[in-house]
Amino acid sequence: MGIVPVTSEHDGALCTVHAMAGASVVRIVGDLDLAVATRLRADLESAIARCPWVIVDLRGIGAVDSVGLGVLLAARQSALRQAGDLLLAAAPPFFRSVLRAARIDAVFTTFDTVPQAVTRALAPRAADGR
Repeated sequence: MGIVPVTSEHDGALCTVHAMAGASVVRIVGDLDLAVATRLRADLESAIARCPWVIVDLRGIGAVDSVGLGVLLAARQSALRQAGDLLLAAAPPFFRSVLRAARIDAVFTTFDTVPQAVTRALAPRAADGR
């Protein structure tokens, strides 16, 4: 299972995509806001195109705004249309409170750690032999 990291930076936010067999992990370091929305949208769509199971590692996230949340929601819908999902991992408490305040906490499947999310992302293919 090869991992191919691809890193992009925009307005101080860093996005690293690790593609592996069966899933991709997208790590965001910095703010998830309007300034990075276009680049993040492209990174997530690229990850979904490779494999529709994407884990977003949020442990390095800074501020978040409605545009950033909209990017995550749109990416999840795109992944679902391709029989995958977008899972959130290692979200700090403030980010989870933002999801609750926006009333979208039930929309996303969240995990305490990235390995837990990877295990979930790979589980469907293990069960049906893909």
